[in-house]
Amino acid sequence: MPTFLAEIGIGAILPVLALSVADMGHTAVFASLAVAAYQLGRLPGSALGGAIAHRWGSTHAAMAALAVIAAGSVLAAWAPHLAVFMGGAVIVGLGHAWYHVARQGQILAIITPDLTARSLTTLAGVWRIANFIGPLLGAALIGIWGLAATYWMGAAFLVAAIAALGFSPAARERPARADGPRISLRLVARENLPVLRTLGVTVIATGALRQARIAVIPLWATHVGLSPQAATLIYSISAAIDMLLFYPAGAVMDRWGRRWTAIPSTLLLALGTLALPLTAGATQVTIAALLLGLGNGWGSGLVMTLGADVAPAEGRTVFTGLWMVLQDVGGLLGPALVSVGALIALPVGFVVVGGMGLATVGGFVAWIPSMRSPGHVAE
Repeated sequence: MPTFLAEIGIGAILPVLALSVADMGHTAVFASLAVAAYQLGRLPGSALGGAIAHRWGSTHAAMAALAVIAAGSVLAAWAPHLAVFMGGAVIVGLGHAWYHVARQGQILAIITPDLTARSLTTLAGVWRIANFIGPLLGAALIGIWGLAATYWMGAAFLVAAIAALGFSPAARERPARADGPRISLRLVARENLPVLRTLGVTVIATGALRQARIAVIPLWATHVGLSPQAATLIYSISAAIDMLLFYPAGAVMDRWGRRWTAIPSTLLLALGTLALPLTAGATQVTIAALLLGLGNGWGSGLVMTLGADVAPAEGRTVFTGLWMVLQDVGGLLGPALVSVGALIALPVGFVVVGGMGLATVGGFVAWIPSMRSPGHVAE
């Protein structure tokens, strides 16, 4: 329930980041950079989330993260000019990444290896269901009170999520600190360098594909003349198909292996990104957005599951934070490529990101560990 409430609020905020900047009168270059600012905040957020979860326990770390996101949302709603708005987007990203790592820590502490993918994809599925509801509520508010209303709504849902966590039994538990007090980020990175520089590269590219999707759908929709409200609704439709696939994707990963979701989902994301600049009108844009939603949904929980597969027994929460940093680096890279491409022509960045996605498929083929048996992955 806390994750569901929190992600409704965040889901309302994310698709309007670029639209808010455009509404201030800035170009598509600056609008795309709003999503990049959110991703910039995520970079330290994942590592910070792992460290704080290690010290405070995952539940208390999650509550603090939600408070940070709410503060960023209020700042974005109030922002009198672009610089302050970008600061709010950075803070939202910081808290969101921190929260994701904390919630993963709670799941990984209780599950058995044969349920790893299904457990983590179910967590991802809760995010996706909430991220479907959030933009729908946001679209309704935009029509009545304007774009700023979505940020106030987001803050309200985040406060509700803090209350839900505060009243949960987990909030009264003492931090386990099972990893030991002396595990450092540098030590974990050095000891796991082989996997970080191989499979970790594909995680960076996957993050670029997924976060570019947040920018490209509303940007292209408005580029072809659709209203901000229509752009948000198209994003919601994409999220609808996204949220339906989390459990089948997890079941396939646990039964047959991670490649059966990693490769198809990456292909669909790449093809959807490449197809979007070829569209015109609400129907065609929606079809391309559905392709992106299908790819993102079939990859539900993939990065978290791969991280759980290769995480060391000692320093697991710290490694989880580091692993998610790789995805966040890609998430910053994707919208930035869209923005740089827009300096030439808006579709250029789409083509670069889509091409990166096609190359990522080969990385997954080469570097995803083979399954020994259902639920157990070779190191």
